[in-house]
Amino acid sequence: MPTLRPTILMIEDDQLTRELYSRELSRNFVVINCSREAEVVEKVKTLNPQAIVLEPAAFGGKGWEILSEIKAMPEGHSIPIILCSILDERKRGLRSGAIACLVKPVLPMTLSDTLSNVIKSSQKHTTEGKR
Repeated sequence: MPTLRPTILMIEDDQLTRELYSRELSRNFVVINCSREAEVVEKVKTLNPQAIVLEPAAFGGKGWEILSEIKAMPEGHSIPIILCSILDERKRGLRSGAIACLVKPVLPMTLSDTLSNVIKSSQKHTTEGKR
């Protein structure tokens, strides 16, 4: 029986970046792109993604607000979020609830590996917490 690919929500407003990452990530993940701010909350609620990739500068710099909003949602507080930014804002990202922060340019394979590791770790903690 084939294993199900984890669902990833990609919050990125740059079309070329979305296409580049989606092409590589779709080999191992179901990638749902979110190119409009208004879509984010609804997609988090309805899709139950296993991880989120977020560009904090998305939507005119509103990515930080989006990160806070997701973490405040019952459906979103436990979803691992990976920041993928042109700025090195690791400290702010980790303080804000991101689980990993990558500085662009990020190779798609690096992002894929990071997602795989984060999802495995998240699933392990979820499984251990149910014991």
